[in-house]
Amino acid sequence: MPPVVFFPGTLCDERLWMPVWRQMEIDDRRYVPLQWAETLEQMQGLTEHAIENQPCHLVGFSMGGYIAALHAITNPQHVASLTLISFSCFGLSDEELSKRQQIIKALEQGQFRPMNKQRLQQFVGSTSETSDFARQTVRDMEADLGGSVLKYHMIATSNRKDLIQPLRAANFPVNIIAAKHDLIAPYEQLYLAHQKLDGSRFFSIENSGHMSPLEQAAQLAEYLTQIICPK
Repeated sequence: MPPVVFFPGTLCDERLWMPVWRQMEIDDRRYVPLQWAETLEQMQGLTEHAIENQPCHLVGFSMGGYIAALHAITNPQHVASLTLISFSCFGLSDEELSKRQQIIKALEQGQFRPMNKQRLQQFVGSTSETSDFARQTVRDMEADLGGSVLKYHMIATSNRKDLIQPLRAANFPVNIIAAKHDLIAPYEQLYLAHQKLDGSRFFSIENSGHMSPLEQAAQLAEYLTQIICPK
């Protein structure tokens, strides 16, 4: 089986994937530490280092989906499959970009504050048995990584291109995994991307908000196993 390479989301580290990894048996599991990167170029360099010029299954969550997709599009020879979790291939809307620019400006002025309860509810749903665990893990990653990592992540990935056309032309399998109650990367938007990408596979995560690797690890691990170890 080819190596499986995991990419985290904004202001996330390995803790995002730990619950999923515990549910899977992967001979060669790799992780791209995007939390170390300050620029898009550094993110791409970390990706190349993890992949080592060989075909891999790329699994990207949210921002990590963008980085994984960029690498896959420009280096298709390195891709056994591409799986995008809670990531929209359509790029950022003007409204989303404007919000990001406001956040970046505040961060540059040293105005980093932990997410309030209302903002956290946009990321973590309330219907999962692991909602409390997911919220605490998000809080812990936020506290440990801090405002500088958030700023670097937002600056590096805000100028997102629409990836539908290049992915349509790709010769590797594309899988899209969407959470039913995701308020950050809406389910309907991800399903539309699936419809536009001929031959892609679509998987639904029940009872989860945006943070499905923390909220529904078992369900996500089952889907990933189907993708990387087809019977």
